[in-house]
Amino acid sequence: MTYNRPQLLKELDALVSNSPRIRLSEIAATLGVDRHTIENAMRSNRSTSFREYKRKEILQMAQQLLYRPDISIKEIGIMLGYSSAASFSRFVQRSTGKSPSQLRKEAV
Repeated sequence: MTYNRPQLLKELDALVSNSPRIRLSEIAATLGVDRHTIENAMRSNRSTSFREYKRKEILQMAQQLLYRPDISIKEIGIMLGYSSAASFSRFVQRSTGKSPSQLRKEAV
């Protein structure tokens, strides 16, 4: 299938939202395009790499989920594709300078 840039980026957003840990190669295969096509579309539209884009998306999802006290931090990590609460916590700490617990407390 042939995509214009806005369509391609919209499909990319949908795939990452549904599966945050999806790889660029998997997205390219799903959409039937070359991974370089996706990277070029991102650079021209968003001035960011796929890796940075995905990190921002995962962090945004994490922050939204941390507002929900009914979901444990471990469950949030699993939902976002992390193998352990520790690896999820490291990601959040490196990205925000705060632990998931600290972000959750600030949300209350």
